[in-house]
Amino acid sequence: MLCHRCGSQVPDNSESCATCGLKLSGVAAGAGPRRRGATVEAPYKPGDLFAKRYAIREVLGPGPVGHVFRALDQEMDVEVALKIINPRLVQMPEERTQFSFALRQGKKLTHPHHVRVYEEGEERNRPYFTTQLLEGMSLRRMMEQRAAQGQRFSAREVEPLLVQLVEALNAAHKYGPHSNLKPENIIVLPDMLKVTDYGLALGIPRLPFVQAQKAWRVASYIAPEYAEGGELDTRMDLYALGVIVGELLTGLTPEEGEVPELQAHDPELPPGVEALYRRTVNANPLARPKTASEFLSEFSAALARPRPPSAGTGKPAAGAQAQGAARPRPKPVPFSLTAELATAAPLGDDMLPPPVPTAELPALAAPTIQVPVVGGGPTQQEVPKATLPEVPASRTATLEAPRVDSAPTELLTADSIEQRLASKAQENARPLDATQPLDSATLAAMMGRAPKPAAAPAPKPRPAPPAPAARAEPQPRPEVHAPPARVAPRKVPEAPARRSRTSTVTLVLLTLAGLGLGAAGGYWLLWKLRHGSQPAPEAPSSSRGAKP
Repeated sequence: MLCHRCGSQVPDNSESCATCGLKLSGVAAGAGPRRRGATVEAPYKPGDLFAKRYAIREVLGPGPVGHVFRALDQEMDVEVALKIINPRLVQMPEERTQFSFALRQGKKLTHPHHVRVYEEGEERNRPYFTTQLLEGMSLRRMMEQRAAQGQRFSAREVEPLLVQLVEALNAAHKYGPHSNLKPENIIVLPDMLKVTDYGLALGIPRLPFVQAQKAWRVASYIAPEYAEGGELDTRMDLYALGVIVGELLTGLTPEEGEVPELQAHDPELPPGVEALYRRTVNANPLARPKTASEFLSEFSAALARPRPPSAGTGKPAAGAQAQGAARPRPKPVPFSLTAELATAAPLGDDMLPPPVPTAELPALAAPTIQVPVVGGGPTQQEVPKATLPEVPASRTATLEAPRVDSAPTELLTADSIEQRLASKAQENARPLDATQPLDSATLAAMMGRAPKPAAAPAPKPRPAPPAPAARAEPQPRPEVHAPPARVAPRKVPEAPARRSRTSTVTLVLLTLAGLGLGAAGGYWLLWKLRHGSQPAPEAPSSSRGAKP
């Protein structure tokens, strides 16, 4: 048999373990584990051939989801653990597909703390898979043997087991949650432990799986979010890990939402372990530790933290004082942490600081805006932006608009504006050409007749530009930050000279002469082509009229 403290192999007639010295007198030699479902009949018996490949040699026992057999793989010629699933749990084709996918993920695990998954398949509507066959003791059997001796695991004994469990979970969480972590699936060997049944709860529908676990009284390791149909992640394994640690220390598990108090059953337990246990078995996944490594580090820190002296205890020993002086005690963690406080991250450098009270803000003077000067210096003034009470402030910056021009080049009046519009119209006037209509004087000149004298309208006298008014004495201007740029005076372009009538008459005559020459040349060319194509008449031959 195996020692239920260290897992070493012990002869059946031995009274104590040769490795750890544990007395085994109260335990019957070769006593097997207490089976909850030992009355369930196995679908196969030794000697049967399953799936035309596996020769069943021994029935290892039933479980919540099926039976486990020791079988010989005839193709590989090795003994394996054959696990056949109850067909009532996976009935639909899509459910069997999901089961096959979950087991294929388990094939990827090659960590030393995981049991290797070899093959998976289906035979007569019964899904199955084969794993590595181990000769060891389950953690459930070890806990039962200790309970029969009236012993429990101490926190120092739980720590090495927890280290290996955390390593197994860290390797499994690279592919997804284990989803079926419980003492029955933890195999304790003399030198290490291994975890089996990876992903089995994800390959079976939730409701049948939960009902099967409740029938075997192992539903306390199922996370509440799995039973309620919520989103699943790796924190469901941390819930099961917390339940296992609490059961190793006190033998108790959460029942119907009631979390047991560990220190009430073990007063020597450090307070930090109690706080970590309550965080881990919280119904809210956000309140739990984020990773298994975080759970292990907090558990080890709680064990290393010195216990506070009790009220009835005198002065501590000198060694305890030296240890307390060398290692300061961290601030204890309260037990009633909510999910937000438990997962709150420290304030980062990129976060905004807290708001400053308005009473502490510095007072600013009323800003002013300078209006650009258009008409001259005397109209320049400052207009206040807001009618706020003036508060003395030293070197307060003011908002100033840039100045357009310090002094305009000329004053604008109604006559000057009309003159500019007239010159602009002359610039845009269309030049005369041959297609424009001719007046009577131009047509008479073209025909050689003298034009009739007509009274020419008197030209409108151009108003003289008014004399510039005398400028007033410029007022002193306030200081500005930069000297304003001066705008150069705009030059008014002169109107182009009007074309003479002689150039218009010459252009018309040239046009008519060109049309006449073109018509004459065309007529001559047509006459030439018509008469030049006729053959010339032949001259009469002198010999044509002679007789032969």
